[in-house]
Amino acid sequence: MRKLACIFLWFLCRTADISAQQTAPDSLTASTILNEVVIIAKTGIGHDRQAKPFSSIEEYLQSAEKVNMIKRGSYAWEPTVNNMTAERISVTVDGMKIFHACTDNMDPVTSYVETVNLSRVNIGSGFNVSPNASNGIGGSLDLQLNKAGFCCEGWDINASLGYETNGNCRIAGTDFAFSDSTFYVNSGLFHRHSNNYRAGRRNEIAFSQFTKYNVFTNAGYLIAKKHAVEATVIYDRAVDAGYPALAMDVKSAEGLISSLSYRRDNLSPLIARWETKVYFNNIIHIMDDTGRPDVAIHMDMPGKSRTGGLYSLLEGLNGRHRYAFNVDAYCNRSYAEMTMYPSNPSEKEMFMLTWPDVRTLNAGLFAADEYRFDERHSVRLSSKCSFQRDGILSDFGLNTLRIFYPDMNAYTNRLVGNVSGHYTFRHGGWETSAGAGYGSRAPSLSEAYGFYLFNTFDAYDYLGNPNLRHESSVEANVAAAWTRSPFIVRANATYFYFANYIIGKPDETLSSMTVGAAGVKVYGNLPHASILNVNLSAKYLFPEYFTLQGRVAYSRGRDDKNGNLPLIPPLSYESSLVFAAGRFVAEIAVAGASRQTRYSPEYGEDETANYFIGNVSIGYSFKIDRVVLNLKSGVENVFDAYYSTYADWNNIPRKGRNVFLNLGISIL
Repeated sequence: MRKLACIFLWFLCRTADISAQQTAPDSLTASTILNEVVIIAKTGIGHDRQAKPFSSIEEYLQSAEKVNMIKRGSYAWEPTVNNMTAERISVTVDGMKIFHACTDNMDPVTSYVETVNLSRVNIGSGFNVSPNASNGIGGSLDLQLNKAGFCCEGWDINASLGYETNGNCRIAGTDFAFSDSTFYVNSGLFHRHSNNYRAGRRNEIAFSQFTKYNVFTNAGYLIAKKHAVEATVIYDRAVDAGYPALAMDVKSAEGLISSLSYRRDNLSPLIARWETKVYFNNIIHIMDDTGRPDVAIHMDMPGKSRTGGLYSLLEGLNGRHRYAFNVDAYCNRSYAEMTMYPSNPSEKEMFMLTWPDVRTLNAGLFAADEYRFDERHSVRLSSKCSFQRDGILSDFGLNTLRIFYPDMNAYTNRLVGNVSGHYTFRHGGWETSAGAGYGSRAPSLSEAYGFYLFNTFDAYDYLGNPNLRHESSVEANVAAAWTRSPFIVRANATYFYFANYIIGKPDETLSSMTVGAAGVKVYGNLPHASILNVNLSAKYLFPEYFTLQGRVAYSRGRDDKNGNLPLIPPLSYESSLVFAAGRFVAEIAVAGASRQTRYSPEYGEDETANYFIGNVSIGYSFKIDRVVLNLKSGVENVFDAYYSTYADWNNIPRKGRNVFLNLGISIL
């Protein structure tokens, strides 16, 4: 059986598809520039075309190339791009800067949206990123919202119902859209609720429950020909969200996201589109451990993040040039505190600011130009320069950090930026490209100003360092694609060489504050580090009905002493065989990874075993008068494998066998 599985995997991996286009048919595509992936759907993500409709944003993103997800529980997985976490990537929603409010990254930006409100996700690699990305050197995610647009389609009403056996998970939602030539609105409500899930072999994972609500409205009005005003409001709330890999759970995570924009099309012969947007978002995150048994010291850890900003983007065409210019600015205020309540009532409570009321003002200028020499050759150049002023507003927080850094200033001025170039050659069925870039980033909020942040991954308290040097990186990338029906083959590689790499290092002169902590790590600069990512994929289109595809990925991360960097995946693979005939579709998929042998004990990692899982799904759609029904069912982790991956915090196991049933209803 194992030999047959290996032969089957070998064959599927021969047809591995590096592009996220093939992972979710009709919703994921690769852009012309091969190292920039764009997830596209004209009228929102096509749930009826996915193996699992109404999947969470985390499940949807993990199928995309260059994206991996760090899991601390069943809810709110943290995305990485090119195996770099939030400190080194930029995540925006419709171009809006949003920052998490949890010192433990338990509420990534992606957790405050739902797939039903998305039209596409632009995934930028390295320095080839969205115009509004800032202070990131690994890549970017821009979650573009689904907007009905100005057309004459009238009403569109949808309902979503889903159930999953593992965790007794219930999913329900409804959304509607109305559009005509001068006005549109689309709005919806989505709800998810799950009890504790079970890992393989029916092992229940305690504290993995969650409840989530999401409400959104997007609206637009054409005030004159080619002049449009658009607005967005999103309210998202999660309650009783358990994190079994951490010491605390989330009482509530609440986000309010709003924006107002003006768009002008065909402003002049040189400017095809001009958009200006102002936005505000407020994130409130409250952690506590009241539901945990045998807590030595009860703690409350609320956090807040407020961001207001704007951007103005110009895009145009002139001859062989395709260009874009953008100016953006934002102001963020982040605050987090911790109160510890001793078990002895006679003892006093302990209080400290873990994020000492930090203010960040950032303003940037972006420019890009793609020049096509002819049908075969093109070059794209881009650059961004940003000024940032950050510091501590709270006198109490400033004086606390001055215990360790007596000469630190309340505020620091920083100048960061990047520049990159990309060459693409197309001929026949070939498309090849090569690019390079250089850029720098400022320390993140926790890296510069964090105060005794406990990391359950390596059991150390972390202390920020306001004297950190800017981290910089040189990136080089190559890619090639060959298309000759019925084959599509793609490959790419990206290499990052970092100078002044920021990471926590033990300081034996300091004493830990958290009970049971192994010690204290202080953020510092390594002389250098590197990350290599390689992807290979292929797709085979049978003459009728069948599509076979897959992907293989390899990564390697090293520090200045040739040691392993944390959270770098081992060799992984995934493949699928899809049968589609008329209104019927079925899919068989496999995924797995080799044993993780290049792990980093210094940063809390240990060896993870290899794993192999299989998934199946079937679906059928039919129409009754003006009502379209899409029914889909499937089984995830068919063999009920008990496994965890390199990205599962503290080796928290993933879900075992899970049977799902989804029903989508559309009224045309």
